[in-house]
Amino acid sequence: LAEDDPAYEDVASKFFEHFVAIADAMNCLGGDGLWDDADGFYYDQLQVDGALNRLKIRSIVGIIPLFAVEVLENERVQSLRGFCKRMEWFLAHRQDLSRHISYMEHERDDGSAHGHRLLAIPSQEKLERVLRYLLDEREFLSPYGIRALSRFHAEQPFEFEIGGARQRVQYEPGESHSGMFGGNSNWRGPVWFPVNYLLIEALERYHHFYGDSFRVECPTGSGNRVPLNKVAAEIGRRLSLLFLPDGSGRRPCH
Repeated sequence: LAEDDPAYEDVASKFFEHFVAIADAMNCLGGDGLWDDADGFYYDQLQVDGALNRLKIRSIVGIIPLFAVEVLENERVQSLRGFCKRMEWFLAHRQDLSRHISYMEHERDDGSAHGHRLLAIPSQEKLERVLRYLLDEREFLSPYGIRALSRFHAEQPFEFEIGGARQRVQYEPGESHSGMFGGNSNWRGPVWFPVNYLLIEALERYHHFYGDSFRVECPTGSGNRVPLNKVAAEIGRRLSLLFLPDGSGRRPCH
């Protein structure tokens, strides 16, 4: 918008600053924020009577921080003089907010500039650690896309007691075992198509920034290391299998 109307540069600057502050809070607030360094995953936190409780549920909630990613092309940024000036000031004077996020990364592995910067919640190291769970067929990676809840919780449900009541989250790949939320179990295991689409789009953006040099195992443990655009394509291929007939003519979506 600012390319056509400079008045929008102020709005863009405000969004940029909010993004950086939110990313910092998610990674750092109260210590590690929502990030669990021992597990290498983002978890919800619940504060009860001043005590902080980390809800160690491996669900799509911990994958969604990966979706908030954008690549800023230097040529475009530099053409917006007001935005560029405020961004450079912010990067220089608010380095306290740049501790664990990726917006300052703008070089290839060989040290040469590649013309764009990355705005993302996870650093490259954190991204790689989350992807180990995402691409593990014992966890999130199903034959038909990414599960909303890790299959790990089929045998190890998460339980939490609050207000005298014990709450339980267990992997449920079909309809929910309870009538809560109308019996819909989207958040408890099935492949949820819209969030898979957002994940594919995010992985393609990460690849645009990191290129082919950043490779991960897909599936985890297979020894097959591929760039992130290939990971995105593999998830897309598995999603399509939901609708294609198998050898007996059966379509999984039915």
